Amino acid sequence: MKRRTTLFAITIVAGVFADIVSKWFVFSHLDRFKKVTLIPGLLNIIRSENEGVIFGMFPGKANVFIIFSLLAIAAILFVYIKLDKNIFGSNVALGLILSGAIGNLWDRIWFQHVRDFIDLHLGQRYHWPTFNVADSLICVGISIMVFTSFSSSRHKKSE
Repeated sequence: MKRRTTLFAITIVAGVFADIVSKWFVFSHLDRFKKVTLIPGLLNIIRSENEGVIFGMFPGKANVFIIFSLLAIAAILFVYIKLDKNIFGSNVALGLILSGAIGNLWDRIWFQHVRDFIDLHLGQRYHWPTFNVADSLICVGISIMVFTSFSSSRHKKSE
């Protein structure tokens, strides 16, 4: 069980580090509104500031989002404490989700908004809202949790 807790902690530290360093790098080296094309027709880097939550909804409520983030972090830690630590995927998944929540909370506390910079799109018409490493960590973590829950429930049924 100690190895799983160590994996959880390493996942959190690595995720938060990757998020904060990537935001620092982009926001200290790229001028505002300047776009860097990495993969033409698919991926750009552009500075963006999100004062709301998902897709920029409900802007201007930074203090409310800070409280919500703290509650979400507490809920994630509660789930982790109750979790079967022997499920490798769940340990990694919750570590990724928690690191993403911490990374975005860091932005909300220090900048009063979340710093986004990944611009994913198909051609010029279809743009996904800009996002950051923390958002990606949360999405990947949730995907792993869903996959793990389906595969573990399938495994239990076969026993």
